[in-house]
Amino acid sequence: VLDRIKAREGVIGYILRASTSAAVDIKDPSKIIDYALLSASALEAAQSLSEAFGLGEISNVVVEGKDLKILLVTIGEHRISVFMEKNVDHNSIYKELH
Repeated sequence: VLDRIKAREGVIGYILRASTSAAVDIKDPSKIIDYALLSASALEAAQSLSEAFGLGEISNVVVEGKDLKILLVTIGEHRISVFMEKNVDHNSIYKELH
C-alpha cells in the first residue's frame, strides 16, 4: 500500500515506524533526518494536546505548511507519516491506509 501511495503525484515519501524498526522512503535522501524530526515532533505535540484536552487516542493528524503537509496515522503498533505537497488529497491517502 505504501509503495502505491508513494507513487502518487505530489507524494514526497513516508516513514513507517514500529516498536523495534522503521522503514523510510523519501525522494530526497538528504532530508530524511529533517522529515523524521518533523514527524516525531508533530506526533508528540498532538499526543500532548490530546492528553491536555482529554481527546482520547489520536487516529490521525494533518500538519500543513506553506507548500507541504504531513499526514500522521497510527494503526495498531505502527506509526505512518506521509509527506506530500499541499495540494495532495490527504483524506484519500488516509482511507487507503485503513
